[in-house]
Amino acid sequence: MRSHCYARLVPRTADHELNRTTLSRAAWDLIARGGLEEVSLRSVAAEAGVSMGRVQYYFRTKDDLLLFALQDAHRRMEQRIAARLSDEPDDDPRAALVAVLDELLGGDPETRDAIRVHLAYAARAREDERLAEVLVEGDDELLALAVHVVALAKEAGRVGADVDPSLDGQALWVLARGLGTDVALYRLPIERAREILAHAIRRVAPA
Repeated sequence: MRSHCYARLVPRTADHELNRTTLSRAAWDLIARGGLEEVSLRSVAAEAGVSMGRVQYYFRTKDDLLLFALQDAHRRMEQRIAARLSDEPDDDPRAALVAVLDELLGGDPETRDAIRVHLAYAARAREDERLAEVLVEGDDELLALAVHVVALAKEAGRVGADVDPSLDGQALWVLARGLGTDVALYRLPIERAREILAHAIRRVAPA
């Protein structure tokens, strides 16, 4: 059989990625409607309108599916942040930090769902290295950005001598994640969360 004929029978890498993403989005739809407990390989198959075998071809277990769904959610969070920054100067780290921290607050429904899934898996991350890697993916870079922005404010003389870039930068990062949890789980209004975060940013990294 000629190679080009064989290629028609074998899904391309792009097709695999599209199919995995389609199943991931079906999982998020289930989570949005009924929570994490609504997700199973069978329920995702029904939601996506495909066979159970097709889901199992791409994901051996529910954990495999949800880990991919989290990575997919992270990518879409990055896309929302990039869209928000499209009108900002490329060399404005403070604007980048504000956009990242605001996204972590959970104003977008998918981000709120992702926060809930993160928390559901957090206790297991100590025993599962693959899970731990997904849950903390990108955290070091974002923490470093927060520290850098506070350091720039201090170097420019915009904050007091008592501001410590390492401590206050991490405090911003931890605050945003904590507020996101309150928004996602305890019904803190997103507007109030944004007010609290903006107040903290003004104190250690004013514009």
